[in-house]
Amino acid sequence: MNVYDSEVIASMLLEDGYGAVSSPEDADVILVNTCSVREHAENRAIGRLADLTRYRDAVLAVCGCMAQRMGERLFQLVPDVHVISGTDSYDRLPDIVGQALETGGRYTLLEKNDCITYSLRPIASHCSATRYLSITRGCENYCSYCIVPFLRGSVRSKDPRTILREVGSMGSAGAKEVTLLGQNVMAYRAGKINFPGLIEKIINGSDIPRLRFLTSHPRDIRFEIFDLMAREKRVCPHIHLPLQSGSNRILRLMNRGYTRRQYLDIVRRARETVPDLAITTDIIVGFPSETESDYHDTVDLVEKVRFDAAFTFKYSPREGTAAASMDDDVPTAVKKERLHDLNETIGEIRREVLREQLGSETEIVLDGSVQKREYHFWKGRSPHFRNVLISGNHVREGDIVRVRLRELRNFTFIGEELVRR
Repeated sequence: MNVYDSEVIASMLLEDGYGAVSSPEDADVILVNTCSVREHAENRAIGRLADLTRYRDAVLAVCGCMAQRMGERLFQLVPDVHVISGTDSYDRLPDIVGQALETGGRYTLLEKNDCITYSLRPIASHCSATRYLSITRGCENYCSYCIVPFLRGSVRSKDPRTILREVGSMGSAGAKEVTLLGQNVMAYRAGKINFPGLIEKIINGSDIPRLRFLTSHPRDIRFEIFDLMAREKRVCPHIHLPLQSGSNRILRLMNRGYTRRQYLDIVRRARETVPDLAITTDIIVGFPSETESDYHDTVDLVEKVRFDAAFTFKYSPREGTAAASMDDDVPTAVKKERLHDLNETIGEIRREVLREQLGSETEIVLDGSVQKREYHFWKGRSPHFRNVLISGNHVREGDIVRVRLRELRNFTFIGEELVRR
């Protein structure tokens, strides 16, 4: 979502007469877009800002969730920052940045606006085979560990006509795959149009070859989306479905709104409709009061679902959330041990899932190239969001290539090109 927001901010500045440069040494303005989901992300952002203060001729602006959460405290942490812009103020950035360039003064934009959404300005010329597009902003689930609802406000859905225009612009610029984004895409609603209805509008109103989406809250899942996947091959057969914990007790403390049985029922029904569905997830270990039994419930559910991949984290409290008032009583060493053990289990299952695909055929969208020792590869992802590398000098970014998966290196396939289009 921050990739998309950064593109939006850049398009606003381009429209206002600015031009992009390739290095901070050449910049009059440097903007750093930040995240507050984890403390580690904030620490990295502050370190990056401190490093950028050596470019003293440039206006330094901080945007995003960390800016919204910390506000003017950032002036104390990084005194050479000129502009602090929260998540609902991006449309004012060109004017404020211009004032900072003229005066050298400090400015803050922290007002909340629960109606605002953003879209790329038509001047944006970013060209890539794969693109992101936010269809909602905000969240109202209030998971007890999550700071996002407090920083991005309530859910607001973008007008479908605006979304279709953006999809069309991305396709015209060469995009072959668009990922629709929301803190919870299943919360999308514009009049009578819900999320599956929006997908159908995009399928019928554009010729974009591939559509993805993330993230989907299990509490709000709409099973029509799996019917769409089954009958419309342009909707990729992959869903990111955050689990967070396999323990009913911990799920209640997290305020997730579903049980392990309900989660497993979603997976069962989804795979009945889309048998080859790939599922990825998020999991937190070491949540306050998590016992060995709670943790083993999580491992057990991981083994039952057999995820394609998982983003796993040690719990860390976020100031202002409900969980921050709970006793963070799981020792750090125990969190690390559980995280390591969980990652080992997930890795073993992931290898088994991927090995089952060896010898099969799939299509990949080439989105870049990589150098592996003396070999040059093009990289892409299958509809199931699996990494594939192919060799060849006659292909280019944006090509859609049919390949046979002939080798697995770690979690990446080596493919043999069959057909290109």
